[in-house]
Amino acid sequence: LSPQPADAVGRIVPTPASTTPRDGAFSLPDTPTIQYEPGLESEARRLAAGLEAAVGPATTTTTADAPAIRLRRADVRHPEADTVDAEAYRLRIDADDGIEIVGTTAAGVFYGAQSLQAWLPVAAYGAGTGPVSVPAVRIADAPRFGYRGLHLDVSRNFQSADAVKRLLDVMAFYKLNTFHFHLTDDEGWRLAVGGLPALTEVGGRRGHTLDERTHLVPSYGSGPDPRPSVSRGSGWYTQAEYVDILRHARDRHIEVVPEIDMPGHARAALQGMKARTRRLLENGDTTAARRFRLHDPDDQSEYESVQGWDDNVVNVCQPSTYRFLAHVVDDLIALHERAGAPLRTVHVGGDEVPSGAWTASPICDNYIARTEGIEGPEDLFGAFFRRFRDTLATRGLTMGGWEEVGMTEAGGHRATTTTPNEDLVGKGVRPYVWSNIWGGGTEDRAYRLANAGFDVVMSQATNFYLDMAYSKHPREDGFYWAGFVDLDDPFAFVPFDLYKSAERTSMGQPIDPDSAFADHVRLADSARSNILGLQGQLWAETLRSVDRMEYMAVPRLLSLAERAWAPQPDWASLDDVDRLRARRDTAWRAFAHRLGRRELPRLSRRAPDWSYRLPPPGATVENDTLRANAALPGLPIRYTTDGTPPTPESPRYDGPVAVDPDAPVRLRTFDGRGRGSRTVVVRP
Repeated sequence: LSPQPADAVGRIVPTPASTTPRDGAFSLPDTPTIQYEPGLESEARRLAAGLEAAVGPATTTTTADAPAIRLRRADVRHPEADTVDAEAYRLRIDADDGIEIVGTTAAGVFYGAQSLQAWLPVAAYGAGTGPVSVPAVRIADAPRFGYRGLHLDVSRNFQSADAVKRLLDVMAFYKLNTFHFHLTDDEGWRLAVGGLPALTEVGGRRGHTLDERTHLVPSYGSGPDPRPSVSRGSGWYTQAEYVDILRHARDRHIEVVPEIDMPGHARAALQGMKARTRRLLENGDTTAARRFRLHDPDDQSEYESVQGWDDNVVNVCQPSTYRFLAHVVDDLIALHERAGAPLRTVHVGGDEVPSGAWTASPICDNYIARTEGIEGPEDLFGAFFRRFRDTLATRGLTMGGWEEVGMTEAGGHRATTTTPNEDLVGKGVRPYVWSNIWGGGTEDRAYRLANAGFDVVMSQATNFYLDMAYSKHPREDGFYWAGFVDLDDPFAFVPFDLYKSAERTSMGQPIDPDSAFADHVRLADSARSNILGLQGQLWAETLRSVDRMEYMAVPRLLSLAERAWAPQPDWASLDDVDRLRARRDTAWRAFAHRLGRRELPRLSRRAPDWSYRLPPPGATVENDTLRANAALPGLPIRYTTDGTPPTPESPRYDGPVAVDPDAPVRLRTFDGRGRGSRTVVVRP
């Protein structure tokens, strides 16, 4: 990564659509006044809180003479499309007239406020007092995609409400607007539901047990003790905590999309409801016991899920399953209304239902025999989603689901073909497409679904699965079945021609996109509007602490935000693969400098307890000369030659340096608060 001049690397992530520097600078005083129009009080308060670390407490008011910052609403046109955009904003900083942020909506004003905070000199943060010299500029901006999401799995390993809110804060600063909340899975049910306490008391705890009557078995190293205070595998959100999370997101213009994973990945729900059924039967209340039952007691079906479970699929043939789902959805609707954040979409999962489910269920045999249009167990997967979709549609809700919900079934009860189910087009079904493993044969599913008319969220594992390890180094925890996902992989994604994003298979073999995908479906120009946006996924099998969650999320989240918000880069339109990669690498160098020089240093000051990943340095020792670099230039590299780990006070590497040719050198990158990367040991 060759050095880049400061004016070539940019100041804001994600990159605005149009930035025009002007002469001079505005002196932002300490304790500035923020004037806002009615309806923008929340945005003014959020901006005041964000500026406090730089200039001190700000005053917010609806009336003021010559305020430092003005917030107002007016129609703002997208700089590229020349149409009014709901999230568009204009930021004007004038040496004499101060600062003005204009947004089409309150969301646009909010995003303009984030850009203002990003435009400030990094050194201002932490000072806590003004004045701050702010370079004059005109910024006109709007997002490329209306959907800019991040998914968090809290089932495999639980994260507290405070940890979730910290994540929402970082999402908001980088203009992500959708939080996909994976609340349920085989290993945990994480939301208290009114009238069904067993869902969390049994399905929300893991520990040693012989019969799972009171809690689930351990998973992912969660340990023997089921108490939430002890085990990361146990815990759930009370209804008050969930409402608090919703309000936190709402104030930052983030929509929460809860996921209730069905009909597979449902073991926690099944065990919780089995416990409820047993208790009521023991009390002699047969009617109540059957009301929300999710299993068929006489089912002898044999199957095994991808994760190894043989009892994680709900019975889709009995009315009690749909009563349960309606009850949960109605409870969600009430919680969202209580938070002032109306529910619009419920994600239903729908993935990885194993072959063999429902094949030996008396209840399903009877249902198949009396239901027109259902010939056998292979038809039950689609039938379930039609019924669940109807449950949501009658409540005015969209049904989100992993890509399988939009595909036809073949070879079992999960989508194994690439044929869209056109019967669901226009029926309020939104596929989230994840399966594009390079060389796996399903790379074109997103385009097949979009071309068929589905609204699609691109969630591709190869570029957006943030649970994948950064690299194959043994100290970089994470999975690699979809390949390694480093910081530049989200940046390299080309949404409208994703094949250009492919360089290697998951096992590291080089790919020539021109030949490898010659027979794959391309996205039709008319279907581009069906690509709603992009989403990163934080699956939690390895996220056993808040620190691990934050390490895996940032700084990759910033590359995701760049690709979801910023205009299509020039390099993405090139057809020649070699030229595209060369131009992309040049753009990446500038972006990497921006992250190393501005974003991580500012984050270390604004959120000093955030545990983001610092890339370790690369280094060689040849003869007696040490040469080193960092993946994000600007991060200081410290080194030692005496066998001790480097500290912030160790010698700083500023260029080739002579060292003892017989002694190992230890190096680390550091951030502005003295926190270091993992140590690299280089031997001559």
